[in-house]
This record gives sequence, C-alpha cells and structure tokens, in this order.
Amino acid sequence: MENQLNQEELTAEQIWELQPGEKRSVGVIHIVLLALLIGIGFVVGAFGSISFPLGFGVNFFWTGIAVQQVGAIWFGAWGVLAASIFPFFSNAISGTPFYVSLAYIPANAVQAFLPAWAFRYYKADPRLKSTRDYLILLAAMIVSSAFGALYSPLVVLKGFGLLTAESVPLFIWGWFGGNVVAGIVFNFILLKALSGVVIRTPSFVKKWWA
Repeated sequence: MENQLNQEELTAEQIWELQPGEKRSVGVIHIVLLALLIGIGFVVGAFGSISFPLGFGVNFFWTGIAVQQVGAIWFGAWGVLAASIFPFFSNAISGTPFYVSLAYIPANAVQAFLPAWAFRYYKADPRLKSTRDYLILLAAMIVSSAFGALYSPLVVLKGFGLLTAESVPLFIWGWFGGNVVAGIVFNFILLKALSGVVIRTPSFVKKWWA
C-alpha cells in the first residue's frame, strides 16, 4: 500500500486525516501564510467591497468575509488569526476607532472559526463535491454571520453609545447581509475552484495548526 493516497482519490474524511507515513508540523510557511492572509484581507476588505458604508467598518457587501472564512477552512487557526487581525487595518481606512475594531475581535474570530470547525467536525469536503458540503458551508456562513451581526451592533456599537436604538436594525441587517451575500458570491467559487490545488500543498492545515 502506498504511504500516501493520491489527493484526487481522497474522500472527504481522508482530507482531514493524516495518511500513513504523513507528517505535518508548524513551519515558516505558516507564518508567511499568516502575513499573506492579513495583507490580502486588508486590501480586499478595504478596497474590494461594493459598499454603501454604514460606518464603523460595516458595509452592505463586505468581500473580506471570503478571506476570513475560506482562509480558515483551508488554513485552520492561521486563518482565524488573520481574520481577527486584518480588520484592524481595513477598518482604519473607513475611520473606525481603534477601540471599536478591538471590540470586534470576537465577531471576526467567530465568523472565521465556525466554518473551519464545521468542515473539520463534519468532515465536509472543501472541494464541495456534494450537496451536503454546500449545506454545511451555507449553514456555517449564516450562523457565524448572525453572531457577528448581533454581537457587533448590540454589544459593541450600542455598548459604546455609538448607535441610536432606531439605527440598530439597519446595522444588524447591513452586517448580516453584507457578509452572507458576499460569502455566497465568493466562498463557493473559491472553494470549488481552488480547494483541489490547496489540499495538495504543505500549507493546507488538516487539524488547527498543521
């Protein structure tokens, strides 16, 4: 029996499991990858959104969600870290106060973590080979974006006295819709088109760190 199955032959379950003779460890490539994801997230989040900005880093169509969620699915904790960090820089472009961006960390972390966890826990195929894979991705996107959309306006912005009660629903739906719509547009395309290549590389993270 070969030490390692050809990636094209891997089932969804095998993608997330170490194959006989396979060893994975944290390396320089993951540090480089973290920096790369932060850089891409900053550019995409700050300049790639089709936006009617609501303020405080909230947009009606935020493409940064694709970097958060696809990056975390492929690269585990490194993607989650990048997802938590790059909004500091992209939000700064829109004039969001530093303390607000700092308070957004739980929302950004959850938005990245939940899809990454769902794919690993349910052994979903990042190549999106089945209806089940699409449904797991969609459910994770909706739940994680709902958390961000509720937490950020209600806990952060309302907590700091930056929103009136009348404007809260607009920010909730703006955050939720901006993430889910952009996620549907880009997450499905990126995962379907590139996952077959990414899972062959040593940068792909099967567990959380390697």
